[in-house]
Amino acid sequence: MSAASTRGRARRPDPLARLLAAVPLASVYFALAALYAWQASRHPVPTIFTDEVELTQLSRAIADTGEPARRGEPYGLATLVAYFLAPVWWLASSATAYAAAKLLLVLAMTATLFPAYGLARLVVSPWYALGAAAGATAVPALAYSPILVEEPLAYPVSTTALWLVARALAEPRWFTIGIAAFAAVVAALTRTQLAILLGVLLLGLMWLGWESDTVRRWRAEWSRWDRAGAAMLAVGAALAFSALVGHYSTSWRNTTGFYKDRILDHGTWALGALAIGIGIVPMLVGVAALARPRSEPRDPRTRAFVVTSVAALAAFAGYAAIKGAYLSTVYGTVIVERNLIYVAPILFAATALAVERGIGRWWAVAAAAAFTVYVVAATPLQLDRYPNYEAHGLSIAAFANRELEWPEGRIEVALLVVCVLALAVVVALRRLPRGSGAYRALAGVTAVFVLSWTLTAQVYAAEGERDLSTRIARNLAKPFDWVERETEGAPVVVIGQQITDPTGVWLTEFFNPSIRKMWSLDGTAPGPGPILTPDLEATDGTLTPPPGAGYALAVNGVELQGDPVARRGNDTLYRIEGDVLKLGSAVTGRASDGWLVGTSDDPVARGAYTRYDVSRDGPGFAVLTLSRLGWCPSPPSQTTATARIGPVGIGPDRQPAIASVTAEKTFTVEDCTTEGVTLAAPSVPWRLEVEVAPTVSPNEVDPSNSERRRLGATMQVHFRPLFGGGS
Repeated sequence: MSAASTRGRARRPDPLARLLAAVPLASVYFALAALYAWQASRHPVPTIFTDEVELTQLSRAIADTGEPARRGEPYGLATLVAYFLAPVWWLASSATAYAAAKLLLVLAMTATLFPAYGLARLVVSPWYALGAAAGATAVPALAYSPILVEEPLAYPVSTTALWLVARALAEPRWFTIGIAAFAAVVAALTRTQLAILLGVLLLGLMWLGWESDTVRRWRAEWSRWDRAGAAMLAVGAALAFSALVGHYSTSWRNTTGFYKDRILDHGTWALGALAIGIGIVPMLVGVAALARPRSEPRDPRTRAFVVTSVAALAAFAGYAAIKGAYLSTVYGTVIVERNLIYVAPILFAATALAVERGIGRWWAVAAAAAFTVYVVAATPLQLDRYPNYEAHGLSIAAFANRELEWPEGRIEVALLVVCVLALAVVVALRRLPRGSGAYRALAGVTAVFVLSWTLTAQVYAAEGERDLSTRIARNLAKPFDWVERETEGAPVVVIGQQITDPTGVWLTEFFNPSIRKMWSLDGTAPGPGPILTPDLEATDGTLTPPPGAGYALAVNGVELQGDPVARRGNDTLYRIEGDVLKLGSAVTGRASDGWLVGTSDDPVARGAYTRYDVSRDGPGFAVLTLSRLGWCPSPPSQTTATARIGPVGIGPDRQPAIASVTAEKTFTVEDCTTEGVTLAAPSVPWRLEVEVAPTVSPNEVDPSNSERRRLGATMQVHFRPLFGGGS
């Protein structure tokens, strides 16, 4: 045998050696996946509305027809997560499918470990890369893993794209650049925000071009005027880019045009929440490590990693700042760390780079320390929000507050102490000889501290989501798929009114896919997906159009004519005969907690009770009870109520109205009391309408009261026959 062939055989990879080398990575994956799968198993119902409901509707439609839809209506382009989850809905029951969906998302999000390892391996040795990958997969963001939203798939896909972008910048060929661009497109189809990864790739290529030998020689010939012209062109290009993005993005246009002052705040808060959640050290060390020492040999992989990291940090931080500022104008003030979690693998890989090959330059350490202290100190801890879905990184502060009983001030001081200790560790690591026993011991202790911190934050964030899910599940009718069991999968239409707290309706729809349509007598049925307000075809309660369903589920004060099939709490399931839906009686304008509510534009609270089925009534009275027992301020006040009754008519909008008023009463209702009146009921289908004014907003009277609605009174109406009984 020749020496050449012997050397070739020696270089051939040993399958057993490669398998053994993969054992540590696989072990970490299965350990973390087991933890997150256990957390998912204790998460009984969805909690993120309407995101989880919409994703379920889309993925179920894909499973049934191959096309995304919401309540039967075509949707357009759905996220790849909907396609990823579609096969689980082929399983026998909704409960089984939900359990499978959670497990699938857990396995996908935990798989971030592998591209995070690949990203770190560009610049560090295997064991350091394993530590970085483990850190990136043990962050509080993994609390999203059992939730039916985009993050569980977007996180590993984004990390994969970042790894491929860095590889493409290290070896810029058409093939590697094409693969990186394809990965970025896949990421954008998984979550729209991740389209910025294409910008990261473009910025990286522009940087490489700018630093290339050819461009360097060209720039060396520039005069002072040439440099000034280039700067002006850069500014013009930035303004043109901003105008172009603003043309397509409302959030960009509004925030950069009218709310510039909020951009810095929201960017700072998102970065601060991320830093707190990952143990502060990776933020300080990771940012400092991107300024590599001049003495370090230049190599393409390190340069590519640094360029990718800087571009990604800038792009994601900018996006989070714009998103948070925009949400503050249309929704509320939230800390949008959720939009920044995708840079965690970069920060952990950069931290591993610093520990193995050198921290970085002194000026970079000082700047990173100042930056970290600033974002941590400036970030509100929002201790009253737990679980904090938008900022799971703050769960470690909630843990200190709720479990250790630390006040907010002590937590803020503790976080600043950790910042100082992190800086001390950086200084010590920079001073100690790399490879010495003291260096390794300090690095090891720091790594254990960071991983313990991040995993504690993750567990507590997941526990908060589980607790919320459990509390919601307690109020849901059991079994969750009771409609499905009663109808054996036949189509069902939900009909209700004033569904101001739609959680129960959402979850009933989630666990009962036979619910195909959502009807509302007043247009307040919950999305996502189309709703219909049916017209009144006849005064006997007949509605139009035909429901096109075999069953109807009446909720929140709606009763149908016909025999009920099943009841759960205030929800009643009816069988529909002849595709005709007829109301028996209906309340409108009354919230699910019984209150008649006004608005800031129209402070008068209005409600109505319409009785269509009078076939068994005979002569009698409508008994109206108004109450303000839920509002007992000091000193007390009162409101005035006007009640009118008359035969049912059909208004010009094809909705019920009083054809002619046969009786009217005006009376007062004092705070913390109940008042009742009776009005003679017509012998034909009749309607009683109520107006209550003035209304009161408890929050305006007492700012500590979270009730901001304008309350009139709670309303109850029933029919009392002239000769006894009642209904």
